[in-house]
Amino acid sequence: MLRVSNRIFSVLASTCLLLGAVCSQDVFANPTTAELKSLLDKQAAEISELRDQVERQASVYESASKDEPFCGVASTIRRLPVVVEDSCEPLCDAGSSPDFRTLRYYTDHDKGFVLRPFDSEKHPLELKVNGWIQFRHHAFSRDADSWTDNAGVTRPIRNRNAFDIERARLIFSGYAQDPRLTYFLQLDGDTDGGHTVDFFDYWWAWECSDRFLIQMGKRKVVASRQWLLGARRTRFIDRPMACDFFRPDRTIGLFGIGKIGNTGHYEIMAGNGYRTANLPNSTTDNRFAFASTNYFDPFGDFGGQIVDFECTSDPLVRFGHSFVYSSQAADAVGVPLDETDFIRLTDGTRLTQTGALTAGVAVSEFDIYFYGVDAAMKWRGWSVNTELFLRWIEDIRGDGALSVNDLFQRGFYVEGGRFIVPQRLDWNVRYSQVSGLFGERTEYAAGLNWYPLESPAVKVSFDVTALDGSPEQNTTSDILVGDSGVLFRTQFQAEF
Repeated sequence: MLRVSNRIFSVLASTCLLLGAVCSQDVFANPTTAELKSLLDKQAAEISELRDQVERQASVYESASKDEPFCGVASTIRRLPVVVEDSCEPLCDAGSSPDFRTLRYYTDHDKGFVLRPFDSEKHPLELKVNGWIQFRHHAFSRDADSWTDNAGVTRPIRNRNAFDIERARLIFSGYAQDPRLTYFLQLDGDTDGGHTVDFFDYWWAWECSDRFLIQMGKRKVVASRQWLLGARRTRFIDRPMACDFFRPDRTIGLFGIGKIGNTGHYEIMAGNGYRTANLPNSTTDNRFAFASTNYFDPFGDFGGQIVDFECTSDPLVRFGHSFVYSSQAADAVGVPLDETDFIRLTDGTRLTQTGALTAGVAVSEFDIYFYGVDAAMKWRGWSVNTELFLRWIEDIRGDGALSVNDLFQRGFYVEGGRFIVPQRLDWNVRYSQVSGLFGERTEYAAGLNWYPLESPAVKVSFDVTALDGSPEQNTTSDILVGDSGVLFRTQFQAEF
């Protein structure tokens, strides 16, 4: 458009100069008047051709009204497709004009790299690309050389000192075929999981209404607030010990997500199991897991940050709870499936290990009931959040008589902190506990987060954690079963 406009201006200017010359020199009485008249006719024809080109290009412009007043007058936002001039050297016809093409999509940055259509009804496809990485150093100094589980097996406790890329994520999301049909694909790579890339989450979703949608695919089991929060927004470098001990994992299934009133949110699901991430169907049972979670923000949207990065002027509060039921079955008595391997006693012994509850007996079947209650608050740079976990393991069965047929496990964490320098530097403390029939384990932690760009997108963190015998095995958080000692972690995190 700009090039065409410039050509019109050039032709009009030369025409005005020519007319001035004609009028000032009385050229109509001059013998060259016929030549000048011919030149004017030629330029008039060129102007007419350029006007036709402008009209053709103007037809591709679309406008959309937006009800945002400007000085009392409703403004109009014009969405302008990109018009590309496809010009080439003329071969036969010296008077041929260049062709013009209208691009259907444009790129932008909107919390990620985005490819969007100018007209979503004609071209219903959108792609957003996000990525983030956590580069970490961790060091563990042990207080004991070994630990002995409830089955009588003694295992060593190792000192550790290593660099690690914990989470290297690449995320593709958007919609296709229809703006109501959305998709999500998350790839994950890390150096403590075999240096491989994993398809972490992937699903399609259909937006039934502006208050409810259905997801189909693989994602997190909907239980435990900090588990659902996401690892980018944890207060410390990773989640609390109690959270990782009780939380479920990912599964494949159907998920429903909806709103309650103005401030309520809920999720429900039916999936393959409590923790069936990356397990083939041949190593899982034929029983579904069912879960639900719900929270309310009574004073306004709490947001996705548990720390008060925005330094809110009014207090924000969130209350919620979660529930999971999962029945674990076996193909043969005393031969547990891989799906059951995640459950541990509160001293760290794997429940399905032979002799975990009774000497010589292997547990292979049981039912799990999980319930969690959570609360969070933030105001003027201060923030605190907590969760209480309750888990019942019922109807425990194995290949022999058991001394224990049901277990009750409980745990909680409390963590809080404050921004010393708004949107730059905050400090945090945490206490976490797991307890039950086979002992009590605790975690104490303190740490700092520095945001060098005054944005959550880039964060440098350091924390120190004291453990008195970890009941969980989680290489993601660098806390291993039996750990008794002090863990030091430093992490650089960046996202786009």
